[in-house]
Amino acid sequence: MACTPDVWRLCGAEIPDVERIKACLRANVPQLSPPCRAVFETASTDESRRRARRPAAPQQPYQTYPRYPAYQDDDE
Repeated sequence: MACTPDVWRLCGAEIPDVERIKACLRANVPQLSPPCRAVFETASTDESRRRARRPAAPQQPYQTYPRYPAYQDDDE
């Protein structure tokens, strides 16, 4: 709700695609109204905290499988 006026003003061409609207608003943070900017600053701070708390998933080594030669059927 805080960003509705900013969406119409800055990102009207992106409506109704929500992901494109969010990307547009993030790209225009300096031009956002104070209430909308507060929403994005809070969201980015919360995301940073979540990423800092969550350990990285262990990387699985790339598994290779043996290559078998193509067999010819000589019985025919």
